[in-house]
Amino acid sequence: MNASGPVPSTVIKAPRGRGELLLYLDFDGVLHHEEVYWTPRRGAYIKPEGHALFEHARLLEQVLAPYPTPRIVLSTSWVRAYSCAKSAKRLPPSLRSRVIGATFHSEMNEDAFATKARGIQVFEDVCRRRPRAWLALDDDDFNCPSWCRENLVHTHHELGISEPSVLAELREKLQLAHAAFDSPTERARSPSCYHGPLSPSAP
Repeated sequence: MNASGPVPSTVIKAPRGRGELLLYLDFDGVLHHEEVYWTPRRGAYIKPEGHALFEHARLLEQVLAPYPTPRIVLSTSWVRAYSCAKSAKRLPPSLRSRVIGATFHSEMNEDAFATKARGIQVFEDVCRRRPRAWLALDDDDFNCPSWCRENLVHTHHELGISEPSVLAELREKLQLAHAAFDSPTERARSPSCYHGPLSPSAP
């Protein structure tokens, strides 16, 4: 079929989150024990006794309850196995409603993405979304860029965010991030991939 007139160019939709307060959320070692396994028959399951999948999801829900602003970006490997939408369905409704996307999406090269350290995956997504402020919850701090470390809440491999010192750090950094997001100075600043809620440790 012949078509007359110019062919419209492909429009690439910008990812959600520009100018917002974002929380990058890992699952394993954050919302439950890090030892998660998968079989075709059982699907995902926790091997160590005394633990359950998403056992700390309600705790995160409680921590975020006073702050309606933060949006969640999934940084977990569950997204590559189950997709962003199906991974988000594992969360309680109030957390699920905050999810706006993931660090991995179907148009990416999965093998190339998987070779990158989690800190690099998150940092590259920050550069794409350009939030005004952000935090990351993760039990892996390997190769996290130095200027991002103050944005990271490093969780306990077994206890996740329920470990007392981790929970205290999360509450403190969330309060600081929310204050930075709401400040007139921050609202006047253009979003930048190097900018976060706390002072970067490197230029």
